Amino acid sequence: MSVSTPAERAKAATRARMLDAGRQLFSSRGLHRVTTHDIARAAGFAPGTFYLHFADKSALFREIAHSTFEDLRRRIESAAAGCTALPETVRARVEALVAYADENRELIRIIFGADTEAAAVEAELLDKFAELIAQGRSQMVAAGQMPADVDPAVLSQALVGMLSRVVRWWVDDPAATPREVVIETLISIHLAGTHPASRER
Repeated sequence: MSVSTPAERAKAATRARMLDAGRQLFSSRGLHRVTTHDIARAAGFAPGTFYLHFADKSALFREIAHSTFEDLRRRIESAAAGCTALPETVRARVEALVAYADENRELIRIIFGADTEAAAVEAELLDKFAELIAQGRSQMVAAGQMPADVDPAVLSQALVGMLSRVVRWWVDDPAATPREVVIETLISIHLAGTHPASRER
């Protein structure tokens, strides 16, 4: 097992500071209002140092966004591990999503933001999110835990649109709607649609 040199450790530390600065700036300003000079300055380095680690600000943004998505994916999958019934699985996943959003508001603003310059990266992440939902639903249908009358691909796109919009809206003003209300409403819509009472009649 190789041991990193002082120079390698220093390089890694500089890169980590650039990533931290990028997270803070992108979440507060969006991609198009941040420059590489802003990022380097916020990290405590000369502007040219940025290019020793990243090709441009979009490369930094992409790395932050994708690593954030992977963290969120692991959190959701870990929360639902061992769940068998649909209500239990949905609750575990929604609670994990909302908890992650609550704890990482700046990162949620990045991956589910409305920045048009970052739209391509955000679209990639939403497609990945939809794929995860579609795979999970397909597995439940195959196991006989869900009826096959709802197409997993269509459902996944609808849910991703709802979930990403809700968490992005909520992190901007979490005091306006209690966390538990957000969770229970999302679970209810997921399991029973927007008119659960009418379905019971």
